[in-house]
Amino acid sequence: MAKDISLKQVVTYWPLYLFVLPSALLVATFSYFPAGSAIYHSAFRWNGNSIKIFIGSANFQKSLGTPSYWIATLIVTMIMIYHSQKGNTFSSVMKMVCGLGMPLLNLIILLRIRPIESLNYMDAVVPAIVWVGVWLLIRWLMDVDSEVRGPVTLALFLLGSGSVLGHMGLHPNFAWSLDVLIAGIMLWTLRDKPEKRVYKLEGMRIFQSLAGVGIFVWSLALHAGGEVALWSGFSVIMVLVLANLVKMLPSITTAVVVNRLKSEKANYWYRVLFVVPMIIPGMVYLLLWKFFFESGGLFNLVLRKTGIMHVIYLIDFWGEKGVFIGLKEASTMTVSQVMEAASVAAPAWLGSPDLVLPAFIIWGFPWVGVVGVLIYLAGLQSIDQAIYEAADLDGVGAFGKFLNIELPLILTQVRINLVLMIIGTLQMYGMILILFGDSGGPNGKMMVPGLLMFRSAFVEGYAGYACSIGLVLFFLILVLTEINNRFVRVEK
Repeated sequence: MAKDISLKQVVTYWPLYLFVLPSALLVATFSYFPAGSAIYHSAFRWNGNSIKIFIGSANFQKSLGTPSYWIATLIVTMIMIYHSQKGNTFSSVMKMVCGLGMPLLNLIILLRIRPIESLNYMDAVVPAIVWVGVWLLIRWLMDVDSEVRGPVTLALFLLGSGSVLGHMGLHPNFAWSLDVLIAGIMLWTLRDKPEKRVYKLEGMRIFQSLAGVGIFVWSLALHAGGEVALWSGFSVIMVLVLANLVKMLPSITTAVVVNRLKSEKANYWYRVLFVVPMIIPGMVYLLLWKFFFESGGLFNLVLRKTGIMHVIYLIDFWGEKGVFIGLKEASTMTVSQVMEAASVAAPAWLGSPDLVLPAFIIWGFPWVGVVGVLIYLAGLQSIDQAIYEAADLDGVGAFGKFLNIELPLILTQVRINLVLMIIGTLQMYGMILILFGDSGGPNGKMMVPGLLMFRSAFVEGYAGYACSIGLVLFFLILVLTEINNRFVRVEK
C-alpha cells in the first residue's frame, strides 16, 4: 500500500532516490521523450529529417476533418464517463445528451442526405427470425435474476433491430441512430421496479449513452471531412476488436476445463503443452496460416471436404452477393451447377477484397491464446475449493459454477486481457505489412490506422501527419481504457 512521504523525510533520505534515478532517466528518454516529440511535430509539415514547417492544426484537419467537432465530442464523452455513476442530476443530463441528443442530431443531419432510397420489407424477414431466435436462446440460458440479463437484452435489441432496419434499405448510420434513439426513449421512460424485473436500469442507460456516442463518432467520420482511408481503417479495426472479443471465450473455456481436471498430473502436462508453443517464433505461425489460406491450401480443402464450401456458395448464390460467384455468371446457373462449382472451388482468401477481412477473423482458429489461457488458469487456481464444495451442496451444475463462481472471480484477469487486446488490435499493422506490404492488401482493404501511420512516415515522408494519426490513436485508446476501467467492475 502506498504511503505519504513528508518533505522532511525526502530531505533526510534523498540519497536513496539516486537508485531510482537511472530507471527514471531511461523511461523518460525512451518513452516520454518520443511521445512529447510526436505531440510537438504533429503541428509541423515534417519529413522526419530536415524539412520542418509549422502548419498548426492542418495535420489534424486532414485526418479528422473539422477538429473542433471532435474536441467537443471528446470533452462531452469524458465528462459523461467520469460522472456516469454518481447518480446526480448532472450525471443524468450528460447521459441523456449522449444517449438521446447525439442520435437525434444524427437523424436530423442524415434526413438532409436522403438516407432512404427504397424499402424492401422481405429482405428483413430472415435477419428478424435469426435475431429473435438468438434472443430466445439467450433468454432461456440466462437466469432471471442475473445482473447482466438487462444489458445483454439491450445489446441484442440494438444489434438485432439495427440489422433488420439496415436490411430493409435504410442507410446503416440512419438505421443505427434510429435504433439507439428508440432504445434511449424506452430506457428513460422506464422506472426501476423490481416486481417488473427491470434490473440494472442505470447500467443499461450508461450502455445506451456509450452507443449514442459511438453513433455520433460514426457520423463525424462520415461527414466531418477527414481522410477516408483512416476511417475505413478504423471500421476494420472495430470489426477485429469485436471478433477478438468473441475470441477470448475459447481461452476462458479452455482454462476452465484444464482447471477442473481431477488429475494433478494431467493438469500439469496440459499447462506444459500450452507453454511449449511460446518458444515457436510468431513468423512461423504467420507463414503457416498464409499457406493455409492460399487457393490450393488446407483451408479450402477442409471447406470442400466438409461441405461448408457448398453452403457458402449457396448462400452467395441465393443472396446475390457476387463474392464467390459473379452476378452475371450466377444469373445463368442452376443450383446443381453451383454445387459443382463449389466442389472444385479454390478462392484466394488473402487476394480478394471481400474475403481478406473474414480471413483475418478466422485467423488463428480455434483461437486458444497461449498467454490468455495461462493468465486465466492463474486466476482460477486461486479460487478456494470450499466455494466449489458449497456449490456442490447447493446442487449447482457445471455451467452454473462457471457463471456464478469462476467468471466473476477471474474478472481481474479478463479485464487485463481486454485492455491488452484493445490496445494490441488498435496498434496492429505488423502482420498486414509482412503479408501485403504498405499497400494494405487487395484494394487497400486492410489499410488500418497503424499501417497508414507507417506509410505516411516512412514511404511518403509525411512524418508530422503520421504523428497526428498516432495522437488520434492515443486518445481513442485512452477513452476505451477509461470505459473498461470504470464499467468492467471487479467485486469479490
